[in-house]
Amino acid sequence: MKSSIQKTMQNDSISESLTYLSEEPDVKTLRYAYDQTVTELEAYFDLCRTSYDDRRNWWPGKSRDHRKHGADAFPWEGASDSECHVIDERITRLVSLFMSALKRANVRAFPVESSDIARSKLVSGFLKWMVSSGYIPRFFREMELGANYLLERGILISYVGWHREDRRFLQTLDLQQIAQISPEVADAIQSGEEDEALVELIKATFEGTTDKRAKKALKELRKNGETELPVVRRQVNAPEVKTLAPDGDFFFPPYVTDPQRAPYCFWRTYYTPQELENKVVTEGWDEDFVDYVIEHYRGVNIDSIEREQEGRRSISLTDNAYEAEELIEITYAYQRLIDPEDGSEGIYCTVFHRDFDGNEMAQGYAKFELLNGYEDYPVVVTKLSEDSKRLYDTNTIPSVLRGIQNQVKVERDSRIDRNSLATLPPILHPVGQAPSDWGPGRMIPYRRKGDLDFAPTPSYNQGSLEMEQTQQTQADRLVGLDEGSAISQIRQQFLVDKFLSHTAEVLRMAYRCFQRFGPDEVFFRVTGTPDPIQFNKGNPDENFDILISFDVQNTDPETVKSKLAQFVQLNQLNANNRLNVDSLLDIAAAEIDPVMADAVLQPVETAQQEMVKNVTDDLAKIYSGIEQPARPAGAQIAIQVIQQYSSQPDVAQRLQTDQAFAERLQKYAGQYTFQMQQAQNAQIGRVGTAPAQMGDVETQNL
Repeated sequence: MKSSIQKTMQNDSISESLTYLSEEPDVKTLRYAYDQTVTELEAYFDLCRTSYDDRRNWWPGKSRDHRKHGADAFPWEGASDSECHVIDERITRLVSLFMSALKRANVRAFPVESSDIARSKLVSGFLKWMVSSGYIPRFFREMELGANYLLERGILISYVGWHREDRRFLQTLDLQQIAQISPEVADAIQSGEEDEALVELIKATFEGTTDKRAKKALKELRKNGETELPVVRRQVNAPEVKTLAPDGDFFFPPYVTDPQRAPYCFWRTYYTPQELENKVVTEGWDEDFVDYVIEHYRGVNIDSIEREQEGRRSISLTDNAYEAEELIEITYAYQRLIDPEDGSEGIYCTVFHRDFDGNEMAQGYAKFELLNGYEDYPVVVTKLSEDSKRLYDTNTIPSVLRGIQNQVKVERDSRIDRNSLATLPPILHPVGQAPSDWGPGRMIPYRRKGDLDFAPTPSYNQGSLEMEQTQQTQADRLVGLDEGSAISQIRQQFLVDKFLSHTAEVLRMAYRCFQRFGPDEVFFRVTGTPDPIQFNKGNPDENFDILISFDVQNTDPETVKSKLAQFVQLNQLNANNRLNVDSLLDIAAAEIDPVMADAVLQPVETAQQEMVKNVTDDLAKIYSGIEQPARPAGAQIAIQVIQQYSSQPDVAQRLQTDQAFAERLQKYAGQYTFQMQQAQNAQIGRVGTAPAQMGDVETQNL
């Protein structure tokens, strides 16, 4: 009875520590929650191990020669044991489709409130630039890894944050260079001020300098005129996106249905001692904690990392386990805690080591802070199949195709074994008189004809090949890769939309991080704009819905060609200028070749200015007596320029007195008029007459 009461009180204490905010985190409780979470997720980890093995064709007893050996070899020793990449082939094809869709998709920001309408187009351009320019480092690499995790392990988890890192580098500096950095320090050294004041001044100027190094630098400067001092350079100040393994990097409690409603979650990662030391300076980690874990927990077994972090079962032909002496495991605990004073809620982060909860030498955590501005955990989570409420009750592509892959392997092995029998059937010989050698040109003795013979071989089975083809077709249908099935295309679009929706949420969070932590303004460039565009943070309360869309049919060149042709035909009905021809031109050029489109397309304003310049150059030559042909495009702009040119008093007077000049100008204008008439003739050919008009207003389509 007493033990039961103590256990209840202990559970209440744990629950309270994981629910309410306190001045310091309860590291013991976090360690307990972490161990319990990892233990209870073993069923999902086992699913990931099996999926990993199935995709990579690993099984117990596999040999390098792809042959069966040992007492369990069937149907005989040395029978075929071939690999069959049904699963890996389809996952690779889907990942390729996902990444192609992401790179060619349309990224748009839709305003949620009317006050954000004006900035929506600019934000859309900024989001495209974030993805394509490398402003988010390794973005496509992380999303490719995420696509593999989603298909192979059933869950995709992306961390989104802001990375601002200062790194210190020792640099040899003389007094002149120090004067360029801080004239005050150089003047103080030369004036001979007191050492204590100079040491404090050096420490304040060169961040991260200790008392010992500052005194040494002062001594060397006075003696040699130069010294080594740490110079802090800001290396990174950009959004950070990381794909986290759902079976080794990031863990939610196993009962979770909505990840953002979880009371806590854990992110396990690894750092080098240099990185940990840098965290003390750049992110304010506790120096005693960092020194303690470097001294006592330095070194991680690489084989252990791969088994746990990647969720794999180590049954490879060669098992290269070794110690990584320079790695230290660190765990981030994210908690949704309630302040008991006012009931307010916040997302808090605790950095700790899972085997250390503090002692008299160091506290049990490196940092405990409120994630200011965060309403949810800094991760985006997507399941492959929403067929169960619980997050970890999910399906994977390997689990769906496992049976088909095994059946295809059986059919292939049977055909290989049959061919082996046909190539060299069993040899029949008199008892005790087996031939000592066998092969082309060999001398085989025998007593009488018929002593040596081949055993009968099984006939070729066409049904085996048909069975494999049926299984392969079924596998394609299951994952949306059957090109001849309309339902399969719907499945393919469903998978692409799921991946792109996840990516859109990642970009939305990255944009929010830019508004919270980024610089006040950045300059970026978009296609067709030669000059960079200035973009500022804007209103921190503004909100946009991010949409990334791609039609899987656009992977078919004939489908794209047909769509563009229909839009070109639709332009004949564009009497009210509702169809933006310039945007259509951008899309068509991008479909032909995005790189070339970026190089040759120019903004509408630039194109109009260039047309005006070309026409005025032509008019100058015509004025000087040189005939000029009309430009192949821009007739409407040219006619407007010619009319304004002709209305000038001196030009109008010369047109009346100089017949040759008038003929040259009339001929030049006539060619542009003919171009406009040809465009109008296309419409006349459609309706039979000139478009209906009331004065200058066209009423044909009213």
